[in-house]
Amino acid sequence: MKSTRTDISTQISGLLTQTLEHESLFMRLKAGETLVTGNSRLARVLTHQYNQWRHGQGDRQWQSPAVSAWNAWLDKLWETASLKGHAGTERAVPGARQLISLWESTLKSETLAHSLLRPESLARELQDTRNLVVEWLLDCKDPAWFGGENENHAAFYQWNRAFEKRCEKDRWISPEDRLAPLCKATGEGLLPPSETINLLGFDEFTPARASLLSALIENGNTVRRLAIAPRPAKAVLWKYRDSKHELQQMARWVRYWFEREPDSAIAVVVPDLQNRRQVVERQLEEILCPGHDTAGQRAKPWNISMGVPLAKVPMIETAFDLLRLLDKRIDIQAIGRVLRSPWLRGATSERNPRALLEKCLRDNYPRQLKLDELLYRSDEIRKKTRDGEALPPDQQTPREWNSPLLTGILNTLSRFEKDNRGKRPASAWAEAFDHLLKNIGWPLEAELPQQSVEEQGSDWQALQRWHDSLRELASLDATVTGLDRSSAIAELKQICRERVFQPLTADAPIQVLGLYEVN
Repeated sequence: MKSTRTDISTQISGLLTQTLEHESLFMRLKAGETLVTGNSRLARVLTHQYNQWRHGQGDRQWQSPAVSAWNAWLDKLWETASLKGHAGTERAVPGARQLISLWESTLKSETLAHSLLRPESLARELQDTRNLVVEWLLDCKDPAWFGGENENHAAFYQWNRAFEKRCEKDRWISPEDRLAPLCKATGEGLLPPSETINLLGFDEFTPARASLLSALIENGNTVRRLAIAPRPAKAVLWKYRDSKHELQQMARWVRYWFEREPDSAIAVVVPDLQNRRQVVERQLEEILCPGHDTAGQRAKPWNISMGVPLAKVPMIETAFDLLRLLDKRIDIQAIGRVLRSPWLRGATSERNPRALLEKCLRDNYPRQLKLDELLYRSDEIRKKTRDGEALPPDQQTPREWNSPLLTGILNTLSRFEKDNRGKRPASAWAEAFDHLLKNIGWPLEAELPQQSVEEQGSDWQALQRWHDSLRELASLDATVTGLDRSSAIAELKQICRERVFQPLTADAPIQVLGLYEVN
């Protein structure tokens, strides 16, 4: 679809284009200039490299460089404009999950969406579509939106109008709508003309972004589009019959150079790192640490820059498995993961009886069971002989899978399930989940065997991100009137799926990077 507007342009008059070395870039950052990157990973990598450069210069303390991804930079501009009282900045910007919640509530109230099986599942697609419409300054009243063959466009037009009315009514402003007020605020002196803005890692600028950058230039700010000068090197192309052999050869190449030049830095660039992260790490472990049973007790010589969803971190997975025990029927697979988890009280001392309990459950409940049944089995007493005769009370003994510590955990869960039903504000559920998990001893790290300092640091960071997720769940009070327990757990899990966890680790000589982190 093309817009009928003729004033839309991605050309930025006065934009400077420069190619420079890392040294020159770091000198500019040291001088206090701002660097805006195309993605958050590039901002993180450059900040790390700048800190290494300052350390190599002999500095022992320095001010953090002004390096931000585009969206984070907009957040800072918006906060500055709001504090200065610029027109149009008095409305609140919803967080990521709040924004999706606004779209979901909009769809639920729209008659056109009632025919859909799960209208809320469209929320993210609608938000992405609206972001493109605003960024590219498309005219939603253009005739191309309408017509019998454009039912999807007509539906979006109606839902978008309802969303905008909801935002106007509740004093929200969607993140993509901030560019227009910021352009106006820039003309009113949002930033001092002496501030220089450097841009790195952008393939192109949308018309909305180009408008903001043009406004900065008109304000007297210097805006430069940078590129890092490529290093002269000889490229060699090797072809392999499949990706498995390619990764094996990569790992062997890495080991060869790591052993030959242990002080050098080695980079491995994987274009689809998000999808191949596990197989890449497995190949590195097999080639660089073959047959090493205690590889986890020392720092690995490599670091994978791309994070994983917080919900996939083992410690956080255990938290959701515990919350899953509150369901009416519990899948045996989830119970098995709880019984084998190292993050619960008694994970070491009750390892054997919990293993026997899992076998008992799988023999008697092949698919699902209730929490009360699990509780009974964990505290089961032998009351009859093998012939079926009742034993006197003084001869009754705990079954071999009897697990007192686990029984205490299950009792706490059972009481929580009975005392926490019905709808509550999201913040009340966030507080309730936090108290529940603390009461049952999650996460318990004291019993984890031979955990390295690096792993302990990663676990602590994961726990902080978990608390951040609980706070994000609580923020839904502003968009949702009340949630039942299962909906609150589903919201929390979705938040953890969308939150990328990348622990801060020590420097490693081998860096595995995604395509957008290469500079």
